[in-house]
Amino acid sequence: MISKMNKQKISVISTVLNEEFGIRKFLDSIIAQTKKPNEVVIVDGGSKDNTFDILKEYSKKYNWIKAFQEKGANIAKGRNIAIRKSKGEIIFTSDSSTIFEEKWIEKIAREFKNDIDVVFGTYYTSPQGIIERFLSSRLPDWNKIDPEKFIPSNRNVAFRRIVWEKIGGFPENLRRADDNWFHDKAHEKRFNYFFVKDAQVQWIFNRNFRQMLKLAFLDSKTEGFSSLFLKRKIYLVEILLMVIFIFILEGIIFSGKINLLLPLLIIILIFSAIIGGYMGYRKTEDEVAALGGSFLIIPLYLAHVSGVITGMIQKIYKKNE
Repeated sequence: MISKMNKQKISVISTVLNEEFGIRKFLDSIIAQTKKPNEVVIVDGGSKDNTFDILKEYSKKYNWIKAFQEKGANIAKGRNIAIRKSKGEIIFTSDSSTIFEEKWIEKIAREFKNDIDVVFGTYYTSPQGIIERFLSSRLPDWNKIDPEKFIPSNRNVAFRRIVWEKIGGFPENLRRADDNWFHDKAHEKRFNYFFVKDAQVQWIFNRNFRQMLKLAFLDSKTEGFSSLFLKRKIYLVEILLMVIFIFILEGIIFSGKINLLLPLLIIILIFSAIIGGYMGYRKTEDEVAALGGSFLIIPLYLAHVSGVITGMIQKIYKKNE
């Protein structure tokens, strides 16, 4: 007897922009799934490279892969367009920077019992260099996940179409972190979440120092614009530490009390280095990640705090980020 779940149509949706170097691996990992989706719907936001040509190539070869282009669409708008064009009752969202293990859809789909609305899995990285190893140490601790509170990334999550409809879609006024906003609203509306630890995707990212700070700033700007940062304790801690740091630095520069304030500044820097090193090591037991944390934690916090403040200011005079 075919279960009700097996009768439900599954749509995998994604939005892309200038992803020619990773899009083939992404699509091939979906094609290789043990449980095939009924369709894959991808919206290109106006790529200037060969991304859309590659998508059209795949859509000609596989009639269940559908490619559309909406120039200027941000991530949220691209996802909304893809979902509107899809027909599935269960929507899998993904990013083209991911590669899926072959049973990803199978493992996620089978958990959609009668009372489950959203199912998510884990993601991991294969970091190269000190910066990527440090950033990988900041991924969630998958052994300490509370599904009813956790905000999953849309690189590895699926939800019933009704969830998207009830929330009103992804927030098109936000440039980034639209998945944080979406799942925060879903939790507020008491949709039921389920976590599948062994449903894994590999997140492919390339980060240097400049990219780390830029993306940290942009993500935090969205958090400030949307006020989501108020629900994240880490932002409040970061803001407090940076206010103290800047206050002391300003005192040294303008008051001339170097003998009094400089030792205090050094203490704060040493404390931050220890905290950053500990945070880099505790989940990975990676000495390189710990070393990165010691040096990178302050510039990362500065990027976060400046992003939040910029987003809050921007919200005063703009409706869209």
